[in-house]
Amino acid sequence: MFYLHTIQCNIKRNRVKSILTVSICVIVLLMLNLYLKNLDSSTYQLKSLPSVTSVYCRITNLNGSLEVGLEIKEDVVDKLQSSDQVKDAAFTLRLLAGEGEFPIEEWRENLTLIVAGTNRITAIAGLSPENIHMQEDKEDFFASSAPVCLVSESVMEKHQWRIGDTISLNLFYQYYDDRNQLHYEPLELLPVKIIGTMEAISSSTGQMPPNILLPFETLRESFHRQQAPFSADSAFFYVADPLKLNVFKDEMRSFGLMERTPAADYNYQGIALAVRDSTFRTLAGQLRQSIDTLQSFLPLIGITIICIGYIASFLLINSRQKEFALMRALGASRGTCSLVFLMEQLLLILIGEIIGGGGAFLLFNSITAVAVAGSIFLISYLLGCMVSLWRMGRTSVTEALFSRE
Repeated sequence: MFYLHTIQCNIKRNRVKSILTVSICVIVLLMLNLYLKNLDSSTYQLKSLPSVTSVYCRITNLNGSLEVGLEIKEDVVDKLQSSDQVKDAAFTLRLLAGEGEFPIEEWRENLTLIVAGTNRITAIAGLSPENIHMQEDKEDFFASSAPVCLVSESVMEKHQWRIGDTISLNLFYQYYDDRNQLHYEPLELLPVKIIGTMEAISSSTGQMPPNILLPFETLRESFHRQQAPFSADSAFFYVADPLKLNVFKDEMRSFGLMERTPAADYNYQGIALAVRDSTFRTLAGQLRQSIDTLQSFLPLIGITIICIGYIASFLLINSRQKEFALMRALGASRGTCSLVFLMEQLLLILIGEIIGGGGAFLLFNSITAVAVAGSIFLISYLLGCMVSLWRMGRTSVTEALFSRE
């Protein structure tokens, strides 16, 4: 009770200094929280940037003139599918087909169907989930390796096919020789079940839209059965973590994918990678620059806050040297006087931190920033108090009472 009564009397008697102590604490907390909030906000924006700004990648030929109709080797396809640096990889494969068996020399007249295999709806230009009509799950269809297909409504009507029918597709694949000449080779007669239809597709790639869609892995297995050379027709994907672009590009180079060279000769080999990262790099660069600028001020701000807390407490306590000496002259021990003054300042700082911290939390909604800022100021302020009290304790009562302020 003695300590509490004495502290209350001291605060009332020195109300101006008490208000000044609380005010300093509130202002410092608000300013420090504003700085920490800006730093935290910039860091959060940088971390969340990949979720709002994706980095799109597309395999092309070496001079970058082709994005479809390529020959992308199977080992590249496998590496992209298994890479942790790649997400949402989409591949297509195009073939020609006729219905049922026919003499191989009559292939030109019979190959009237354009067949495409893909693992994602988005891989086919102009195709959307709304264009597809089927009872089964669309994503499951494209991810499967079952002998099933979707057929365009116009082809269904022309051939009088129905959903549930099994049709025999005489598949032919295409390849290019060393002189970039196109050739067709028979693949196999593949029975597939029609499980859905698709509306007419308007393609913007320059290729004829497919009449029949099969799962990508279904066609790949067909190539494997016939031991035919497999390659994808097109491929695009997104960088899994755009903040690790350099790691991603190093891995792509290890896959054999090169940067586009506009002066290179025209060919159909899908060996180059177009990384459309200019928007992401610009935004990420601006955020990193903002973070670096804020972090460069961190040591200075920390030192400034510590100095404010230390100097303010030192001066405020030191100005009450005669009051300290008078308490000692009235019989209080040096330890008791120091404890009363320290508890008084601690109480004022806690009041300031409650007011400042509460205001900062309401304004910036960051409990972490409030806790960090409050801890820094509390420690520095109490350190200044203890140094000042230690100095006053070493001063004689008589010298303190009769000294000029």
